[in-house]
Amino acid sequence: MDKRITRIYLLITVLGIICTAFAALYFRAYVYERWQDDGMTEGAVSWEGRMQLQTTGGVYRYVTRLPEDVKDGTVIAYDTAHMFLDVAIGGEKVYTLATEAGQGMKTTGYQWNFISLVKEDAGKEIVFLVRPAYQDSKPKGGFYYGTRSAVEHLIVKERLPKFIITCMILIVGIVLLVYTIMVMEKGQEDTGLRNFIIFSIMLGIWMLCESQVLELYLSCGMAMVFLDHLMLMLMPLPFLLFLRQTYPNQDNPLWAFCCYLNCAVVIVRVILQMVGLYDLRETLWLTHVALCVFVVCVFGLSISEIIKKELTKQMKLNICCILVLILAILLELAQYRLFNRSTPIGSVGFLFYVVVIGASGVKKSRRLMEQAKESEIYRKLAYTDELTGVYNRTAFKRDLNLRLVADGKTEETEIRPTVLYMFDLNDLKKCNDQFGHESGDQYIRMIAEGIRGIFQEDGSCYRIGGDEFCVITPFTSQESIDERLKALAEYTAGKREQGFVVPVSVAAGYAVYDPGTDKSLEDTIRRADDMMYRNKQALKEQIRKKAAPVPSAQ
Repeated sequence: MDKRITRIYLLITVLGIICTAFAALYFRAYVYERWQDDGMTEGAVSWEGRMQLQTTGGVYRYVTRLPEDVKDGTVIAYDTAHMFLDVAIGGEKVYTLATEAGQGMKTTGYQWNFISLVKEDAGKEIVFLVRPAYQDSKPKGGFYYGTRSAVEHLIVKERLPKFIITCMILIVGIVLLVYTIMVMEKGQEDTGLRNFIIFSIMLGIWMLCESQVLELYLSCGMAMVFLDHLMLMLMPLPFLLFLRQTYPNQDNPLWAFCCYLNCAVVIVRVILQMVGLYDLRETLWLTHVALCVFVVCVFGLSISEIIKKELTKQMKLNICCILVLILAILLELAQYRLFNRSTPIGSVGFLFYVVVIGASGVKKSRRLMEQAKESEIYRKLAYTDELTGVYNRTAFKRDLNLRLVADGKTEETEIRPTVLYMFDLNDLKKCNDQFGHESGDQYIRMIAEGIRGIFQEDGSCYRIGGDEFCVITPFTSQESIDERLKALAEYTAGKREQGFVVPVSVAAGYAVYDPGTDKSLEDTIRRADDMMYRNKQALKEQIRKKAAPVPSAQ
């Protein structure tokens, strides 16, 4: 069943990705066509090449002249990240983006700024004064002109493919998380899948923050900044733990060093942000340094395994996927540098990596679950009687030792209060000889079922010989012993009334462990066995007397 569920989840993941890809392509074509037909993007244009840039003393000044046909409701949208902004039209300031006094914040976060225009602004000069919140920050550019709805649609249209791929990465992580919750068993050997799932979800969230789409509709620029930095800080740790599980040299101290370094960087950055000395953007270089250290360490560990020729199959797959991911990122960077155009190639690389490695992790966890179940089956067979399903003699010897407990003060071994019951089937040989071993097996199973049902509440039943059974229970009272022996007698009487090939009868004996009499539980077993033997002889005598002919009257 679990194997079927695993296949279903893998199928859902693959189909979900395929359907999402087709839906994205269809949605993109549909949205583009609809927006074009309905005029939703009509008049919305990019002003990337229209703005004239002047830089003075770290202040970026974007200048252009507004068209003569400006109408009420027209806007200019400008995307900023960690920037202060002042906008003036015809020399009059109309818009300001800054942190509020007393907040102690050094940045304005991620923000789409919409400058509303009126028809009186036609032909006037508009100036954007952009001041970076940090010395190493630079403006993005990204100006759009048109009605508010048309501009929003145009922005989404340009970023839609990358946004959808990012959502797909997040969906894959969530599907894998549901899989581990519903299918993977507790205590199962860690294959790194759980850490990879955490990494995938964090990666999806980080890429969503970087998509420049959410801030169009959510007024949470600072929250996006904190979430962005938090995901970037925390992602390396689960990824390192996942990688560590794929390498034979898991005990190499470099793995622990990288993990502790990441934790230290996170703690330092958060503390500096909380006390107000440096915010997360100013300490981003610490994460970059840590990432460089991780790359060097992982590269060194990989080279070491390659030299030793100890590369595992999972390592090879992971290396190949990372190479594909690096190639995708380089292609995206080349596209941006050569044509100044952003593409989703890098996002596709991340999606490929998450899907392939996630599927490989699921397959490995499935294999480990099957191996664990096989081991459990073998363990069960080692301690279970195949014919009756109760425990066997091996389990009986094991559980006898479990009745021993060490005294914490004297460190001497004591035996818990224990009752040992011995049972022996009557006429089993007769049943086998006259009616066949199939009937004999049926007789044995019938008695095993009765004994187990009566003693299963707090005892364990064992088949220790062909027709011999033993039960171990804690000692509570003599009344409890009598009630159970009476219940067994009633059970066998009921089976005799139903009819069987031989009269159903069981000889029973018991003994309570007595530290004054018994040196060990072996002595208790002997006393119980003696009592069972006497009971067997008494039952035979009763049967003999019933079978004897009645003397006729003279």
